[in-house]
Amino acid sequence: MKKILFVLPSLGIGGLERVLVTYANLFAAAGHQVTVLTFDEGQELAQELLPSVRFLYKSPKPHPIGKRLPYIRHRFYDDGLWETRASAKELYRYYVGKEKFDIEIAFFRGRSVKIISGSTNPNSVKLAWVHNDYSVCGGVTANFKNEKLLKKAYQAFDCILAVSQLAAKKFRERIGFSGAVETVYNPIPIEEIIQKSKVPCARKKNGFTVVCAGRLVDAKGFDRLIDAFCSAEKQTGRKCELWIVGGGEQYESLSNQIAERNAQNIFLVGAQTNPFPFMAQADLLVCASRFEGFNLTVAEGLALGKPVLSTNCTGPTEILGDGKYGIICENSTEGLEAALTRIFENPDILLPYRELAKERAKAFDQSHAMQTLNALIEKELLK
Repeated sequence: MKKILFVLPSLGIGGLERVLVTYANLFAAAGHQVTVLTFDEGQELAQELLPSVRFLYKSPKPHPIGKRLPYIRHRFYDDGLWETRASAKELYRYYVGKEKFDIEIAFFRGRSVKIISGSTNPNSVKLAWVHNDYSVCGGVTANFKNEKLLKKAYQAFDCILAVSQLAAKKFRERIGFSGAVETVYNPIPIEEIIQKSKVPCARKKNGFTVVCAGRLVDAKGFDRLIDAFCSAEKQTGRKCELWIVGGGEQYESLSNQIAERNAQNIFLVGAQTNPFPFMAQADLLVCASRFEGFNLTVAEGLALGKPVLSTNCTGPTEILGDGKYGIICENSTEGLEAALTRIFENPDILLPYRELAKERAKAFDQSHAMQTLNALIEKELLK
């Protein structure tokens, strides 16, 4: 039995957070003592953790001066600037304290990495996850004063775990990490996904339905998907539906975009703790991301036997076998529009991908991910 600590911002609704829940539950079910530590608000998925998993939330550290002067507290401390000024060891002492763990995992970039890099436990195995393409994604240096300190922090880790081979390559290129960088694909609980998809869906489909899911942020490209969808409909004369499953900072701007285009068959269905009934209704699942590391939704769509269309970006291209198991288009609005137009004109081109999807999903079953991860952990523990 090992004591395992995961550190990440929150357990709000999102792909990364669902992956964390899967890992935490699998480790707990295997008899390990698992603690999940978060520091941002948004804990909707915490309810999906097994009862044996300890869940902790610790807010950013207030400052004594800030207690007397609320403006200073709000402006300089509650927004995470203390975490930038403080040393990694100070962060570790505040967030983790004196408790000892066998395995300490920074499950996200930025503050999570800084916290674990400051570990005062010389005997723990320290792992950091890379979920994105570090050559293009933002927030990599969050809570670090500069790139030099970021690179130094990563040197404190025994092994870096990237969610795709290209994500691993981009990490090496940017960080110059001298240790091991391994690829561990995100675990997909296939049977669980299938069962959850059978729950009655809150929305009834009306004709050919395109579904996409994810946090409503710029990186996911929902804005250009809306434009591409509307243009493809206009060119082909087909009346289809587009369901966008997720919540986030772009909800209002996307709502305005839909209204401006008078797109009465595009629906923002909001964040869902269980997105699978919506995905199960899809005739086509789309990933419109500008950049990715893995894209959990693509792999989950394969598990449901759904044809997938994705932009050519890190993660989905690898998941889809460079186009063998799904359709890959140019990473642009025009690329999405061209692909959707071709599909709307001839939906039968999707038929072969249904069986191919189920075949490909087996490569990402959670059992494979855990075998790989357990082997890597044992290797590090025996050093």
